[in-house]
Amino acid sequence: MRLRRGEGLLLLLLLAAYGWLFVFFAHINNPNELVRVYAARALAEEQTWSIGRREIAFGRFVDVGRIHSEWGYVNDKALTCDVPGERPPRCTGRLFAAKAPAASLLGAPVLMVLRAFGPLKKTSAVFALRWVCVILPSVAFWILLRRWMLDSGVPEAAALVSTLCGALGSLSLTYGQMFAGHQMAALALGAAFLCAFWGSFRPFWVGFFCALGVALEYPSAPAAAILVAAALLRHRRGGLRVALGAMPWMLVLAQFHWSAFGAPWSTPYGHLENPAFVRDIAPGFMGISWPSWERVYGSLFSPWLGLFFWAPWTALALLAPRWLRRFDLVPAAVIAYYLVFQITHALWRSGWTVGPRYITPVAPFAAISVALLVREAPRLLPILRGLGAAAVAATGLASAVCQGFPLEVINPLREVVGPLLAHGYVPRNLLQLLGVPGLWSALPYFVALAAAIALLLQRSAVAIAIAAALIGIQWAAPPGKERGAVRFLAAQWEPDPPPGARPFTER
Repeated sequence: MRLRRGEGLLLLLLLAAYGWLFVFFAHINNPNELVRVYAARALAEEQTWSIGRREIAFGRFVDVGRIHSEWGYVNDKALTCDVPGERPPRCTGRLFAAKAPAASLLGAPVLMVLRAFGPLKKTSAVFALRWVCVILPSVAFWILLRRWMLDSGVPEAAALVSTLCGALGSLSLTYGQMFAGHQMAALALGAAFLCAFWGSFRPFWVGFFCALGVALEYPSAPAAAILVAAALLRHRRGGLRVALGAMPWMLVLAQFHWSAFGAPWSTPYGHLENPAFVRDIAPGFMGISWPSWERVYGSLFSPWLGLFFWAPWTALALLAPRWLRRFDLVPAAVIAYYLVFQITHALWRSGWTVGPRYITPVAPFAAISVALLVREAPRLLPILRGLGAAAVAATGLASAVCQGFPLEVINPLREVVGPLLAHGYVPRNLLQLLGVPGLWSALPYFVALAAAIALLLQRSAVAIAIAAALIGIQWAAPPGKERGAVRFLAAQWEPDPPPGARPFTER
């Protein structure tokens, strides 16, 4: 991909922000990421979707198989019982990742290549999968999205601000560094949008990327339907080619469901092996029920999860219907779906997370919406600058130490992020491997964040005032009383402690 004018600095910023720090704790075995890695390894080494078996040993159920014996227990699995009529979890049978299959299928060739250099190790597998399947595609996507903004008449300054907000001040930054379905689905849906509304209409690829989004994350289906419907209404042709493009990934889904669960329409959700997960999604229809104030406040405004707390600039996207019309409102429709999904789903709390991770695809569509909004209402640009700078500061610092905060954390910035950085806890990176201690080893990452914030603020008094006020609010939000989370995460650090860090002492 040949760079245009002004893209060199953006490329360096994105590579440093997404790729410099390797935030990974092997002993935690984060199921959101690792169960997909296990499935990718099963495909690469054994050409099967199954990641192992559940058997009875010494009177209790245990997970067995080569991957489990070498890499350890992982959660978030599905189980198909050997005996018809039995139901998980009280049965023996085959184990599968309780996730849509596309991420593991895309990762399998990466692990096949990695195997040529020796036996697969968990840490090196995660590193390779992140770079090939998530980090590099994320960087390329944001550069392409900025090009679309410029070609759509968005002023250069507004296009850069919108891109920085989306790439570095949102869920995209955190989950763009994890081999999970959230960011990959966001990229697939974003690619479908570009194929539908940038230059010539490419219906085959609209169908391909929409179906890929669903095969990466099942909740992407309504968003994909919105994009397909909007594309066909806009161009009034190409329905057959859209269907042909969707066919490969629909066949992958059908084959996975059939081979693992006995029918093309049978998903992992009907075979969860963890009873707690079954209880979690039991309320309502497929986990969907009427929203409550707890869900609305927690999902949008709370310090521990809220979208507008971590990425306040996304609130501007809600103003899009006032200024935009017709097909410029397609991104707003996608955002509306994801917000409704978030506040109506039984799993709205999202587990260990930075922000409401299930709605990561909001990030690119919010960036599109605010770019088009500022194109029509330039006076909003200073506000967007200030909101975006606060988002980069909060999300960037959080993503430097963790990809998910324990549920008991009330204000992650004060309870976890600040203490870890103050003690010099920095994830693995090239300079740390060379012996550079503490925060100094993370200097390229922090320089990238600082440069992004400087580009966003651009000495605008309004933007600086807004950013300062919001950062003050974010850090002033009351913390919880417990302090176990930061000590737990520090105890999982690799290496333990990192060079130059000041270990936490027991109280």
